[in-house]
Amino acid sequence: MTDDLDVVDAELVDDDRLPAVRPVDLPAEAVRPVIGQHTILRPGQNLPTTADQPTYNRADFEVSQDTAERGDRAGAANTRRNRDHRFAAFEQWCAEHGRVAVPCTTATFTEYGNHLIRQGLKPNTIGTYMSLIRSIQPVGLKPDGTRLREDLATYKREAPRRNRKKQSPPIRLPHLMAMLGTCAARHPLGIRDAALLSCGYGALTRRIELADLEIEDITVTDTHVIVYFPMSKTDQEAEGATVRIPDRPDLRPVAHMRAWLEVLRSRGVTRGALFRALTSAGTLQSRAVATTRGEHLTGEAVNGIVKRRAIMAGIPEADKVTAHGLRAGPTTDLAKAGVRGKRLNRAGRWVDESRIPETVYVRLAEDEEGDALAEIPVYVAEEGQK
Repeated sequence: MTDDLDVVDAELVDDDRLPAVRPVDLPAEAVRPVIGQHTILRPGQNLPTTADQPTYNRADFEVSQDTAERGDRAGAANTRRNRDHRFAAFEQWCAEHGRVAVPCTTATFTEYGNHLIRQGLKPNTIGTYMSLIRSIQPVGLKPDGTRLREDLATYKREAPRRNRKKQSPPIRLPHLMAMLGTCAARHPLGIRDAALLSCGYGALTRRIELADLEIEDITVTDTHVIVYFPMSKTDQEAEGATVRIPDRPDLRPVAHMRAWLEVLRSRGVTRGALFRALTSAGTLQSRAVATTRGEHLTGEAVNGIVKRRAIMAGIPEADKVTAHGLRAGPTTDLAKAGVRGKRLNRAGRWVDESRIPETVYVRLAEDEEGDALAEIPVYVAEEGQK
C-alpha cells in the first residue's frame, strides 16, 4: 500500500460507469482491509475492506461549467498570470530534459529548483516560483519539497547578500507636493493624476488597489474622500475596508477627486473603473480589446504614472520611484509623526500583528533622528589618565 495514493487497475466498460469492486466477483482472499496510517476504529468496529468500497459513476467526478470556470479564475489576476508564466517555463525545461511536468516527480521538482539556483535567482524568488509550480500539481501527487527547502537554505547561507531586499524610495509629503505641482489643473491628464496621487498617499494604497477602484467605491463629502476597498492583499476573504481621507489644504484630496469625477461625468462615465487610460490629448483611450482589465488600468500603468510624475518633479531617486512609494511615504511620515503600533498598522490596512510597519517604516523615520551612537557623549580622559 502506498502512502497517499490508491493504485487502481481500470478496464474499458460500455455502460458509462467506472470499474468498481463488486463483492460477488471477488474470491475471499482478494477482499483485503483498506486501512491507512490515520485509520481510527471504534471498539468492535470491523476493518473496512475493498468489498465495502462504493461504486462511482461519471456524475461523481464531474463539475458544472460554471464551477470549472470559477476554478479557472481562482486567485488574483496577477497571480494567475505569474503562475502560468512560471509553469510554462517549467514545462519547457521538462520537455528539454525529457522529464514529465504533470505530475512531476520529487526528483524533477528538486532538480528544477536547483536549475533556478544555478541561474542566480534570489532564494525568496525561487521559493515563490516553486510554490506556484507545486500548487498546479494534482492533489495527492504533489512532489515532496523537503530536499529543495534544504538546498535553498544552503544557498542562502552561501550567498547571504543575494536575498537583500531593495525598497522603493518612499514618496514623502514634500515629494508628493512637488509631484502634484506638475499636474496641470485644466488638463484631464493632470486632473486624473492629481486625484490618483492624493488618493494613493491619503489611503496608503498598493498600486493594484488604486487600479481596481471603481467610481462606486468613492464618496466625496466637504471634509473627506471616503474610499471603499472591496479586497486587498491582507483581505483575501474580501470582507472590505473603508478608509476616510481627511481634506487638508496641502493635498486637497476632496478638490482633486471632485475634479476627476467631473471629467468622467462630462464624458458620460458614471460607473465602473475610476482611474482610466487617457490619450495625450486627454480623451478616454479605447480599451475595447482589453480582455483582462477592461476599462481598469493595470498595476503597471499606475506605476508608470507615479514614476513619470516623480521624474517631472525632479524628486530624489526619481528613476527608482514606483507606485509603492505612495504606500511607503505616508507610512514613514506617520511613523515620524509618532503614529505607532496598531494604529499605524490599521492606517495601512496591515493586520494588527504585522511587524512590517515597525521594522521597515518606523526604522526609516528613526534614521532621520540621527545615529544612536551619537547620543553617547564623547569620552574625554580625565587629567592624569592616559
